[in-house]
Amino acid sequence: MPSRRILTTSALSVTAASSLLIGGMGNAAAVPAGHGAREVVAGTAPIPGQNAGLRAMPRTSKIGVSVFVGRDQAGLVAAATAISNPASPRYAHYLTPAQVRAAYGATAAQQRAVSAWLTRSGLVVTHRDPFVISASGSVARAEAALRATLELTHPKGGVPQVVSSTAMSVPRAVGDAISTIRVSPGAAPMGRHQAIKTTATAATGSKAAATIRAECSAYYGQKKAGTLPGAYGKTLSWAPCGYLPTQLRRAYGATRSGLTGRGVSVAILSEDNDWTALRDANRWARDRHFPPFKPGQYVANIAPHALDGVGDIESALDIESVHGMAPAARVNYVVGNGTITGDRLLDPLHTVVRYGIASVVSSSWFEGYMPVPKSVITSWEGVLQRAAVEGITVNFATGDFGDETPLQYPGSDPWISLIGGTSLAVGAHGRNLWETGWETEEARLSKDGTSWVPAPPGQFREGSTGGVSRTFPEPYYQKGVVSKNIVNGVRMRVVPDVSALGDWNLGYQIGVSVPIGHHQIRYFNQVNGGTSLSSPMFTGFEADLIQGRGGIPLGFANPGLYNYANTATFHDITNNPQGQNVTEATVFVPAHSLRPALSTMGQCSATRHLACGPGYDTVSGLGTPGPAFFRSFGSKPR
Repeated sequence: MPSRRILTTSALSVTAASSLLIGGMGNAAAVPAGHGAREVVAGTAPIPGQNAGLRAMPRTSKIGVSVFVGRDQAGLVAAATAISNPASPRYAHYLTPAQVRAAYGATAAQQRAVSAWLTRSGLVVTHRDPFVISASGSVARAEAALRATLELTHPKGGVPQVVSSTAMSVPRAVGDAISTIRVSPGAAPMGRHQAIKTTATAATGSKAAATIRAECSAYYGQKKAGTLPGAYGKTLSWAPCGYLPTQLRRAYGATRSGLTGRGVSVAILSEDNDWTALRDANRWARDRHFPPFKPGQYVANIAPHALDGVGDIESALDIESVHGMAPAARVNYVVGNGTITGDRLLDPLHTVVRYGIASVVSSSWFEGYMPVPKSVITSWEGVLQRAAVEGITVNFATGDFGDETPLQYPGSDPWISLIGGTSLAVGAHGRNLWETGWETEEARLSKDGTSWVPAPPGQFREGSTGGVSRTFPEPYYQKGVVSKNIVNGVRMRVVPDVSALGDWNLGYQIGVSVPIGHHQIRYFNQVNGGTSLSSPMFTGFEADLIQGRGGIPLGFANPGLYNYANTATFHDITNNPQGQNVTEATVFVPAHSLRPALSTMGQCSATRHLACGPGYDTVSGLGTPGPAFFRSFGSKPR
C-alpha cells in the first residue's frame, strides 16, 4: 500500500500565491481621474464580458452595500495556510473567534471611520462587526459613495448580482481597512441548491407506498425484475428502496469504528427556513428504528425574515443525512437573509465563523456558475480563511449534471472541500459490494413492455460534477496528485476533492413535509440523493473522525485529505469495479410515473471531460471513505 503523502512546508509559498484572486487590504491601485483623494478597491472592476448589454440601475432603487473590512489580510492567508498544513509546526493550532477578531478584525476606530463615511454618503448603517459593515440606501447615494455606476446582471443559472461599470473607490482614510465591497438588491436574491430528483415519494400507509415497496429492493440485488426485459446479458434487479442510515454507516465503516460524532457540532447552511425540519427528522428516525434527536441536539439559528422553505426538500435531505452518519453530533441549522454580507448563503457561514458555532459545515447551495465577480470571491475567501484559522471544515456539493454545466461557486473554491458523488451497491447486512463514479444513463420501458428505449445504456441523465477550474490556480495540496489540469500553460484547481454516495436512483430514504394546499402540509417518505446527499454524508463522517481525534477539529481539511491520497484511507473509485466488460444496471420507478426505467451506472465515458479511474479523478476526487478512513487523521476508533 502506498505510504501516506506528506506536504512539505516549502509548499506553503505555492498557495500563498493563491491569495486566490483577492487583493490585500489597503492594496491601493492607481486612482482614475475624478476619484480625488481616494483608493480603488481591488477586485471591484468588472470581469471581461460581465457588463455587456447591461443598463444602469434606476437611481431611486433601494440597494444594500456590504463593506468587508479587517486588518492584515496577508497575515490571515499565511496563518490559514500554516494552520491547515500537516507539515507545518503551526498545524491545528487553532485560534478562537475572539483571537481572530483581535488579530485580523477591523479596530473599533476603523469600524467607526467606515460607518461615518457611509453615513456621510447618505446611507443608513444596518450592521457592524469587525469584518463586515453593511448599509442600505438608494442607488444614487451608493453610486456617489463608490464613484461608480451600478448595474444589475442576471447570470445564467445564478444569483442576480449588482456589478459596477468601473472599479469602485473609497476615501483613502478608510481604504486600509477595506478588502472588497459588494452591492446587492434591496432584498438579497435567493441562490440555488443542487437539483432534487425524487425517485419515489409516498405518504405513509398509502397505496403508493405499498406500490413503491413492492417494486424496490431492501438492499442492492435483492429483488429480481424477472418480468421486465433484461440488459447486458442478465436479468435486472429492482433498485434499492433508498438506503437506510444503518446500511450506509455499515458500508462505509462508521458502525465498525464505534464513532457517532458525540461531542461534535455540525452546521447546515441554508437560504430558506424549513421550520418542520426537526419534527420531520424525528419522525423519519423513529419510523426507521433510528435514534431521533435528543433535546438540545438540534438547534435552529434563523435570521429574521428568512424565506419560508417548507417543502423544498433540501434541508430535510441535509439534516437527515448528517444525523444518519453522525447520530450523536449536534446539528445547527443556520439560515441567512443576506442583510449582513448581501448574500443569503454567505450570511450563515459568516455567522458560524463569527460565533464558532460548529466544527464542520455543509451546504448544497450555490451562488452561480463560474465566472463570478471577483468581489464575490474575495468576500467568500475572507470568511473561509477565518474558518480555517478557527479550525472549521467547510464542505460543499459539486453539482449533479456531470460536465454539462460549468463549475459552480463557491463550489470550486480552493478553500472549500468539494464533495462529489458515487453509485454505491450495499448488499445484505450493510456489505459494501462495489462503488463506481456517479455518471448515469437512463432508458424507459417501451410501451409494449418488451424493450428499453433508447437501447441501453440510454441517454445521459445525471452525475457528479467535476473538472478543471479556469479561475483558480492549482493549490499546493493538489500538487503531485492531480493531472491533466493545465490551462493556458498554468496548472489549475481540480474538482472534486472527495466523494460519497450521490446516485439518485439508489438514493437515501428521507422524510419531509410538503405543502399540499392552502395552509396544509403533509408528511411524505421520499427517496432522494445527488451531491446534496454526498456533502452532508461526508460531513457526518468527518464529525465521527473529530470524535475519534478526541474532539480536535480537522479545520480546513483539504491538505490533510490529500496527505492520504492513494492509501487505504480512501476507496479508489473506478468505472468498472466489477471488472472489465461488467456493466451494472438496475430498474426503478420514477416519481409520478407508472413505467419503470433502466439506470445504467458508471458511465463516465458518457461525459466529454470527466473520468473515473485509478487514483484521483474528476468524478470522485480522492475517493470515498476506505477501510482505514476512521483510523486516519489521528482518529482512534472506539
